[in-house]
Amino acid sequence: MILNLLLNLAIFIVPSLVVWNQIIFYIYGKNDNVVNLILHDNGINLPKLSIIVPTKGERIDVIQGLINNIYEARWDKNKLEIIIVSDDDQAYFDKLLSTLIIPPGFDVKIFRRETRLGYKSGALAFGLQKSTGDLILTLDVDARIEKDSLIRAYNHMVNLGCDAVTMEWHGYSNISTSLARALMVSTVLTSRSILRGRDKLGLKVLPIGCGTIFKRNVLEAVNGWDYTMVQDDYELGTRLINRGFRICASSSPVYVEVPDNLIAFYVQQTRWAMGTMEVLSRRFKYIISSNIKIWQKIEIIAYLSQYIPIILTFISATIFGIAGFLDIRLSMSLPMFIIWAITLSVYAIIFVNSSKRSGLDTITAIKALGRLSAYTVGISPFLLVGTLNAFKKTRTYIVTPKGKKAKSNIGYPILAFGIFFLLSAFLYMFRGDFLTFIWLAYYSIAFLYTFIAYIKGL
Repeated sequence: MILNLLLNLAIFIVPSLVVWNQIIFYIYGKNDNVVNLILHDNGINLPKLSIIVPTKGERIDVIQGLINNIYEARWDKNKLEIIIVSDDDQAYFDKLLSTLIIPPGFDVKIFRRETRLGYKSGALAFGLQKSTGDLILTLDVDARIEKDSLIRAYNHMVNLGCDAVTMEWHGYSNISTSLARALMVSTVLTSRSILRGRDKLGLKVLPIGCGTIFKRNVLEAVNGWDYTMVQDDYELGTRLINRGFRICASSSPVYVEVPDNLIAFYVQQTRWAMGTMEVLSRRFKYIISSNIKIWQKIEIIAYLSQYIPIILTFISATIFGIAGFLDIRLSMSLPMFIIWAITLSVYAIIFVNSSKRSGLDTITAIKALGRLSAYTVGISPFLLVGTLNAFKKTRTYIVTPKGKKAKSNIGYPILAFGIFFLLSAFLYMFRGDFLTFIWLAYYSIAFLYTFIAYIKGL
């Protein structure tokens, strides 16, 4: 039966291919390729660097922390400026101006956008207009860098002749939760695979919204950021690639704050799901018309479809569940199930080993991975909605509420799906289809676990 085959492929094979793809990229990207270009400490060879930081509703101490952090970075302070672009109301903006402490001689400019065109993309476009640097770095307000991060990234750019260079994401959290610990590990794994791994394999790297250094003339050649788009980084990347510019991936670290609770994770992931599909659907022509290899074009399309496997699994599981209630004979394939199980086991081993290097013991790492996996499954219906929202004429989003609790009503739909999948699993068990029962029961547990976490505010 064709439908049965397609459902099994969607549940087992497509996700397995995606995971193996990430594993291969990670293997290629995990080894550091140190760039040995020597720059003088006095900054003679350094160009002027402008760091654009969009902000809205952020705590003043967080902004102050970023200013202090950048001030400690190794770069000629006479060739460094920070452009803070505030979308706050006038009262809070005035408080920023009066409260922030700027180190002596440090060039920090703070602007308020009175005409707010777009979201982050608009703020970055505004910041580019106000900046004067030959290089442009974008950072989130909660990002942090090491003392040599800027120098290392710039070395990489110069040595390889890149037009832009990404830094490597390392997650951090001010609140230690199982989810935050899992995301701190997966952030490094993902960053090394989708950035350095893809770069080493000759694939096209897309910039990241926090931690990419661009040459100014390159940004101006493509008219900078498009304020009408939500996904500022990937959208810009498609136009840069279309114009033949080269984006490289470095191992220079930038520390990004990861979500520490379910609601923050849900907000972040649904926005990213919308953003990636927005870029794929609205910038498809730039990808296809780029002067790059056909397999590089296909890989970019596959990369921007990264949420589709999760969505396909949810849709296919729903069809299996409905079929169970309607007594339609569908069944899961044992060989495909085995491939899927082996794939997840290999990834789990890599995750645990990487966790150990981050100071987590095996049990803690397994629990963290379990929670992250459950949450990802639990919010899959909302990832579907987020993806569909990309096709709306007007698209909106909210900033991920990291480090603070936020409210949402996502718990009860998650519970409903958990009960639905569990009941359908027992229907398959009563018919003697134990493999389908096992998988649907496993799938339902992720929803039920996520609902419990929602009730507990985890």
